[in-house]
Amino acid sequence: MEDLASIGIVPNRFMPELPEVETVKNVLIPIVRNQTINRIDVLRMSTIHGDIKEFVSTLTNKTFLDVTRIGKFLIFHLSDDVVIISHLRMEGKYYELLEDESNTKYSRVVIHLKNGHKLCYDDSRCFGMMKLSTEKEYRHVKDIAQLGPEPFDIKDVKYLLDRCKKSSLPIKSTLLDQTLMTGLGNIYADEVLFASKIHPLTPANKITKAEWTTIINNAQRILHEAIHAGGSTIKSYHPGKDIDGNFQSALLAYGHKGERCPTCGMIMRFIKVGGRGTTYCPKCQRQKAEKLSIAIYGRIASGKSTVLETFKENGYYTISSDDIVSNLYKKKEVVEQINNAFNLAFKDEADKQTLRELIRKDDKNRKKLEKIVHPWVKKEIVNTIKTIKARMIVVEVPLLYESKMDNLFDVVIAVDVSSEKQIKFLTNRNPETAKSLLEINANHQFAKNKEKADYLLVNDAGLDKLKNKTQKIINELQCRLD
Repeated sequence: MEDLASIGIVPNRFMPELPEVETVKNVLIPIVRNQTINRIDVLRMSTIHGDIKEFVSTLTNKTFLDVTRIGKFLIFHLSDDVVIISHLRMEGKYYELLEDESNTKYSRVVIHLKNGHKLCYDDSRCFGMMKLSTEKEYRHVKDIAQLGPEPFDIKDVKYLLDRCKKSSLPIKSTLLDQTLMTGLGNIYADEVLFASKIHPLTPANKITKAEWTTIINNAQRILHEAIHAGGSTIKSYHPGKDIDGNFQSALLAYGHKGERCPTCGMIMRFIKVGGRGTTYCPKCQRQKAEKLSIAIYGRIASGKSTVLETFKENGYYTISSDDIVSNLYKKKEVVEQINNAFNLAFKDEADKQTLRELIRKDDKNRKKLEKIVHPWVKKEIVNTIKTIKARMIVVEVPLLYESKMDNLFDVVIAVDVSSEKQIKFLTNRNPETAKSLLEINANHQFAKNKEKADYLLVNDAGLDKLKNKTQKIINELQCRLD
């Protein structure tokens, strides 16, 4: 049999999770129970795993006795100990129709019943499956046999502690491992972690017994609530004819990136964990980690350098994106890209002043230069975070959100300053360049993005005060390092 877990998943689609499958099961029971199969039309051969002729001949004249569920698998129990194993995957749905009604648009298997009705298995993506088995054998089918217990069945979390004691995988990825515990998919894993106030990147072996207990309690509660509400209708998935899940209106984390946390008001953050989109609150779900990457964000002359210097004085590894760019301007490949893009003739190094004038005069030039420079800067930052073994890595990134680098960091500190002070600081630095720098910085999206940061420092009372504020943040971040 084909390994069900190996079937591909299409990005931006969402397969039904345990509550949705439970809803489908509950809807199907009164439709099929005690109904006898008259004939079966297999309209797409790949939907049936195994011999199709055997599938049809075995099921003809069999009577449905019950429908049960194991994890996300539907189990149809029929007379003579015959079993159908069904997995809906992404878009699989069952529709009950009258015999004289047209099949659904994406019908793959049609089960005609002797009561004049038919059951259409509809699957636009064609990832779902049906497989013939028996009462004796179906629990031993590989993909079912390897499933872990459902949250409802876990009475002692010592099982989870023992299984995860050597695992450094993020807890989000761990909860999606159906061999450890079945029933939590991407949607409900986000909801459970949010309710449990646990950061999705926390290594599984750092989750305490008390935290595992909280996770299981919340998983049981949330899944029960979702089942009661009929599951969640996400994107194009609906559990069946004329049935919509209502739990999507109760989702607090999943799908709410960029919105305010319903608990604390912080902007919800979106990251990828093991390739899966993950939404969490950076304040409610504080990260426990051996290492933290921190970004300092703000407009020019806001005080970012002072904040960065304060981290350095505390012994942490620091780097400025301006320094990265200065080094890039000496890199042969970068100089060639800039020359080609702007029809220039820089030799060993790109001249900052020349480029500054180009982007000041025409915003299209700014975008063109950023398109060249940002990927290089991102590459350097990623490499630094990955290779440097410091416990805190702090990077000054003036265009953090504009360059879409915010997801590289565990913590973002935004530094704000009034326009009057900004002009004063720039003038004190260099009166000749102050005006042009302000013109360039006018496109900065700080006001739009500052509320997304974990911390907001306002530079309104001198550098000593700003350093003191920074030190308080450093002390708090130190407590998050285990």
